[in-house]
Amino acid sequence: MKSRLLILVVVLGISAVVFGWVYESKLRPRIETHELEVPDNIDSFFANLDYRSIDDEGRLDYEFKSPRVEHYPRGDVSRIETPSVQIYSDPDAWKVDALEGEFLHADNLLRLRRQVVMERGGADPMQVFTESIRFEPDKELVSSEASVVIESRQGRIEAERASFDLAAGVYRFTNSRGVYRRDGS
Repeated sequence: MKSRLLILVVVLGISAVVFGWVYESKLRPRIETHELEVPDNIDSFFANLDYRSIDDEGRLDYEFKSPRVEHYPRGDVSRIETPSVQIYSDPDAWKVDALEGEFLHADNLLRLRRQVVMERGGADPMQVFTESIRFEPDKELVSSEASVVIESRQGRIEAERASFDLAAGVYRFTNSRGVYRRDGS
């Protein structure tokens, strides 16, 4: 009798364990969880990026800062959040800020968009306002296909397009109009 009771207790115990497992896995409503979506088109990102480029003579060429940069291998492009670029060209440095940008690695081309502001310091300061620019570091060329407004002490220029050859110090404007102040005030 004791062995039958022991076998009955063991069988009931195993049955309780099996019933509990079945209840947990099949009968109990599942808590819904969402899989973390990892994009398949991004291979790296950088937070608080501060990048500096040195020219052939070992001098600081330009500095690039952004709170977030994401690289997408398809197209080999990096998307940039609120980029800020400091271009160290002789004799004066330029600072360029925008709300968004992208860098096309194969072409070594930086595109900045939305509320782009370029500022040149030094003895002859200048500000340029536009909605998009292209910066080609190898050519030291900055251009805009969007309308631009250029303000300096000498006056104000409005143009449909502009290009700034930083190496040669030559600025070109398309369909422009301006106000020149001889006294610089």
